[in-house]
Amino acid sequence: MMMKSNSTWQRARSPDQISQRTATILEAAGEVFSEMPYEKVTMRLIANRANFTRSNLYRYFNTREEIFLTLFRSDVDAWMNEMNDSFNLSSSVSIDSFVSLWTDILLRQKRLLRLSPLLAISLEKHVTERVYRDFKISLKDMALSVFPVFKKALTGFNKEAIGGFLLFNLALVAGAWPMSQYSEMQRSVLSEPDLSWMKMDFEDFLKKSIAAYLRGIR
Repeated sequence: MMMKSNSTWQRARSPDQISQRTATILEAAGEVFSEMPYEKVTMRLIANRANFTRSNLYRYFNTREEIFLTLFRSDVDAWMNEMNDSFNLSSSVSIDSFVSLWTDILLRQKRLLRLSPLLAISLEKHVTERVYRDFKISLKDMALSVFPVFKKALTGFNKEAIGGFLLFNLALVAGAWPMSQYSEMQRSVLSEPDLSWMKMDFEDFLKKSIAAYLRGIR
């Protein structure tokens, strides 16, 4: 893509323009984060992909970490919204039924799965106290938004238990997702009879782990 020159750039002034520019940046950043190692992502690369100049990108975000956290928060918000829309239940369900629906929804969040392993890296570097606090508060608010889903679908879970479960879920995905993404060479090695038990089926692992956790805290 050709980058806009300063002579053709017009600063976004209305809320709609600002929102549109921000969405463009986040979409471009999502592509870059998905294509290369996190440590190689730069503001210049994100700006180029978004068809921005780097100086104009800094009008919206100060660091790549701030962009990453905003993108991650947006994906979690989309996930929580789908949760609320999908769990249209009139009564409680079994843990196994809950886990099946929960996992199906999570597996559709492809970018969130790819970004989750990078979360700890992003939070540990070049993030201001304000950005970190705002990020945590927004995640807390999103977690509270799905509390009615849990109250309807599963009995006996308070807010602390739900918060703990969501943290467990994020940690589980962050650890298991990259372990389950195999290259051709890795799949070939793990197809050998003596090593096949080491090949992780992410969906199966996720369902069993979540079911065991929910039964434990219940």
